[in-house]
Amino acid sequence: MRDVATTDLLRLATRLATEATDIALDRLGTSPVARKQDDSVVTDVDHDIQAHILSAIATTFPDHAVCAEETLRAPAEHADVTSARFCWVIDPLDGTRNYVSSFPCFATSIAVLDRGIPVAAVIVEHNLRRLFAASAGNGATMNNQPIRVQAPPAQSDMIVATPSSKDELTVRVVQNWSATRGLIVRNLGATTFHLALVACGALAGAFAKRAKLWDVAAGALLVTEAGGRITSADGSDLLPFDLSGDPNADVPFLAAAPQVYERLIESIPKPTK
Repeated sequence: MRDVATTDLLRLATRLATEATDIALDRLGTSPVARKQDDSVVTDVDHDIQAHILSAIATTFPDHAVCAEETLRAPAEHADVTSARFCWVIDPLDGTRNYVSSFPCFATSIAVLDRGIPVAAVIVEHNLRRLFAASAGNGATMNNQPIRVQAPPAQSDMIVATPSSKDELTVRVVQNWSATRGLIVRNLGATTFHLALVACGALAGAFAKRAKLWDVAAGALLVTEAGGRITSADGSDLLPFDLSGDPNADVPFLAAAPQVYERLIESIPKPTK
């Protein structure tokens, strides 16, 4: 296995996520829609963006593994996820329901894990053309400008994000946060973008219960490199990600500016024994 510089990983991830913008926007409103086994929607654009990204990874880094939301068209082109040092984690089109409805919020997320730890990450929101990027130890940027998490001034409202899922924990968190003075709840329909907005200070925090690895991997690095905190939803360590288990397993998380993290984690109900 050849040595790989983090800058090389970030450069390729940035190029591929940016190229996904043209694929997504050129076919907005025209891509055929289908339903997966879990009843979520998927379009040809999801598959084509993913195939474009994976093809480039296989060509450039054939000894790297991949973990992606949609079914792999050519799994043999990539290294085994349980043995490779590096694994690329891809959400080709986060916010597919938004995309199908032409609701202008959908993103592509690419992270590179080194033995389960994110070392390079890119999230591009295609409508605003906001490119968020981070590499381990080098901070986070939005359109090449440094970003930091932000806590609202005292006595100010805090905007926090929750997902659309209706599992019991999410419903209780939404109810708790909606009923709490000073918390304003938003849901943009794209968990990856929620995390990017925490990193740049537009959101004070974000929670999800049924997020998957591809929803969280890039955003986790963005948030931490921007000075934020991200843990499991119960407060335990989120990293390193376990790549040996079910890739569709839930990855519950809470991400927030450090000054508001404790307040938010205390508001998440603990599981009953």
